[in-house]
Amino acid sequence: MTQKTSDIKGVKELIDICVGKGMEYVVISPGSRNAPLSISLARDNRIQTPVIVDERSAGYFALGIAQQTGKPVGLVCTSGTALLNYAPAVAEAFYQRLPLVVLSADRPQEWIGQDDSQAINQVNVLQNFVKASYHLPIVTDGTDDLWSLNRMMNEALSKSISGRLGPVHINIPFREPLYGDKEHEVSKERIIRKIESQNILSAEAKDSLIQEWESSHKVLILAGLLPKNEKLNACLIQLAKFKQVVVLTESISNLNDQAFLPCIDRVITSFSAKEAEVFQPDLLINFGGPLVSKKIKSFLRENPPEKHWFVGKEDKLIDTFKALSSHIDIAPENFFEEILPLLSNHESTYADDWKKRDRACDLAHEDYLKNTKWSDLKAFESVLGAIPDGANLQLANSSVVRYAQLFKTSPNLLYNSNRGTSGIDGCTSTAVGACHVNDKITTLITGDISFFYDTNGLWNKYLSNRLKIVLINNGGGGIFRFIPGPSDAPELEEYFETVQEYRADKLAETYGLDYFYADSLEALENSLPDFFKLGEKACILELKTPRELNDVVLKDYFKNLRK
Repeated sequence: MTQKTSDIKGVKELIDICVGKGMEYVVISPGSRNAPLSISLARDNRIQTPVIVDERSAGYFALGIAQQTGKPVGLVCTSGTALLNYAPAVAEAFYQRLPLVVLSADRPQEWIGQDDSQAINQVNVLQNFVKASYHLPIVTDGTDDLWSLNRMMNEALSKSISGRLGPVHINIPFREPLYGDKEHEVSKERIIRKIESQNILSAEAKDSLIQEWESSHKVLILAGLLPKNEKLNACLIQLAKFKQVVVLTESISNLNDQAFLPCIDRVITSFSAKEAEVFQPDLLINFGGPLVSKKIKSFLRENPPEKHWFVGKEDKLIDTFKALSSHIDIAPENFFEEILPLLSNHESTYADDWKKRDRACDLAHEDYLKNTKWSDLKAFESVLGAIPDGANLQLANSSVVRYAQLFKTSPNLLYNSNRGTSGIDGCTSTAVGACHVNDKITTLITGDISFFYDTNGLWNKYLSNRLKIVLINNGGGGIFRFIPGPSDAPELEEYFETVQEYRADKLAETYGLDYFYADSLEALENSLPDFFKLGEKACILELKTPRELNDVVLKDYFKNLRK
């Protein structure tokens, strides 16, 4: 049996290793130098190959796929600046712990720096944002080049999907001609397995940790950015029953139980200076990726715990709260499963103190929203309550993801957000990629600056009718109106908020999306049922909110919590 692919030696072998390591998707951006890869991948029915013209958008599209599948996702581009456009998505993947595999075509090394077209120094160009960089050999007869290529490809893919997951960069030089093909015998390429042991705690480590636990009567467990993890969730449900244990989560932690406290900013806002000691932990245990809440970071830095355990597979010490005492280099679900039977429940009012305050904040939240005027906050209340069960919720950065933290999470939704680096630049492209690989309704809530920044995320043929975009158009970067500093500067509107008056109706028409518009609560509630119906096209619901009122409402909301 044969298969017709590129006639350049090493291309078939490279693709076979990608497949053998679990790669199912490769996102391709058109170009000439990457023709050997594009032609071969297009003819390989083992891999799906979405084509995205804009490499920056393609990077985030691939990130959305990796986010949903947890498997390595390939990115293929031509030589030159095309590769540099992957940098934002690769950086996000690095800090979000997602296995992107960049396969960049390149010119032969002797032509770099010789004023040849589309020739830049691509070797190690992404080194600050990847787990490792590789430069493959140009395979020639009578050498060990194929063996070297096989070893490097195996190592690169293994590194991406083991330990602390993350992106890798594989640079692949090609000599012309680039478009030739030939019949290859179908054969199995060598796949080198990396067998990882499940780390367990030594008896000595257990004794030390148990001793610290026993001396702690106020234990705060804090979860950051995580995929859904049922095993971890079950362990934390048991720990949340302890009288001295409080479990704080965020929407993007994807952890749910009635005993967990998911609205951190609401509770922290209500603390007076005199109360800090009551809520200050003796022992802090945290895990997962970056946190949204700036308030909890400030609170713990100003009121540090005596002991701080970070749990997770990391190459570096993560000392977010400047109090780290132990890095437990084990996956959180395995750590808690192992140590839970050894932990004891202490008499303490710590959990009750937090839960009472959380209930009080719940009541204040509900009471305030009853009379809230049309604004971003009021719009969020209606939109979040209307998202269908089982949906995937993608939260854009800046004010959107922060508003979402003010509302209780639903166990029936999967929450995602690009909080690795917290940039606004690829939120739409990520949501489109995520929607491409799952059968759920994918709802993106985004602000106007984020949306217009990433309109190329709509420039492709993969816009599913399951994609629902809620665009909160408040006329600019509204977050700068309630951040101390820029909100008081005379340059606010032009240099920070970047006031704009664009609407998305013509963009929806250009890219073939259905379009809804609301500028009041009544109009929004009338639009939501039709918006969430599964029609023939993806759709946008644009909400026009009052630019100069949103910050007033939000500041008053927090003032009400402090009372």
